[in-house]
Amino acid sequence: MKYALFLGCNTPTKVFQYELSVRWVARKLGIELVDIEDMVCCGSNYANLDIEGSLLLSAMNLALAQARGLNIITVCAACTGTLAEAVEALKDKELRARINKKLSAVGLEYREGSKVKHFSKVIYEHIGVERIKKEIKRDLSKLTVAPHYGCHYLKPKSAYGGFDDPDNPQTLHHLIAATGALPIRYETLLLCCGGKTFPISQDLTYSLIGMKLENIRKKNVDCLVLQCQSCYLMYGTQQKNLSEKFSEEYHIPVLLYPQLLGLALGGDPTTDLGFNLNVPSADKLLETIEYKREPLTFEVQKVEKIEDEGVKR
Repeated sequence: MKYALFLGCNTPTKVFQYELSVRWVARKLGIELVDIEDMVCCGSNYANLDIEGSLLLSAMNLALAQARGLNIITVCAACTGTLAEAVEALKDKELRARINKKLSAVGLEYREGSKVKHFSKVIYEHIGVERIKKEIKRDLSKLTVAPHYGCHYLKPKSAYGGFDDPDNPQTLHHLIAATGALPIRYETLLLCCGGKTFPISQDLTYSLIGMKLENIRKKNVDCLVLQCQSCYLMYGTQQKNLSEKFSEEYHIPVLLYPQLLGLALGGDPTTDLGFNLNVPSADKLLETIEYKREPLTFEVQKVEKIEDEGVKR
């Protein structure tokens, strides 16, 4: 099982624990991830300025993967939606011809037939919940989890071939349950994280975040589990600002699904899965499953003094 890995813009720069846990889980489950250095932004934010320009960026990424005989695996839900929609749009021959004329300047050509799959979808469809259950190494049965699907993981429905019902999604619940944790259903399950509104109206974004966090806090969950780095940045890193704004103390751990899965598969929370990078801290969650973090140790090596005489710079 081999895919071209598309990390997007924010994962490797702002949510490195997502990339870290994805790579660890992929190795554990036999998914080969191929890095392509020439890949660019998916074009999501550029679509508001120039739709065809956005399609050109998407087509470039798709063509780079095609040149290596690979389909694309994504970790960002927004990137997934943008690339999957581009595959649908580029079925139009005239549009594809215009895009390919521009791609020819860099020696690329987009051809029909590309597939774009989110990492969670690959786990669900090609690994399967039954295999996950057989691979479990750590008991997570004490954890109660609130899933968050995000807006672009299943929408638009036409771009995903009926993978799940956007209005009544089930797949992330099944994936969480496969780890041994208990996923719940709750009133604000389908609520947007507010990521796209944040640059325009922080008040609206904080209102959306607050509704979700308040809802799941009343459910006494151990964490919120999601599958998009933009959603993580909203629900995780904005909790401190939200607490200050509304004079409410929010400290709900937020995990990326590969972190939860990796934990169940026996991965080290720090070195393999990046739990130490999570905001808010997930230490209480680790205590719940009775995981004892080993202190980090560093081996200090003695280095011989090097004389710099005669060294030219």
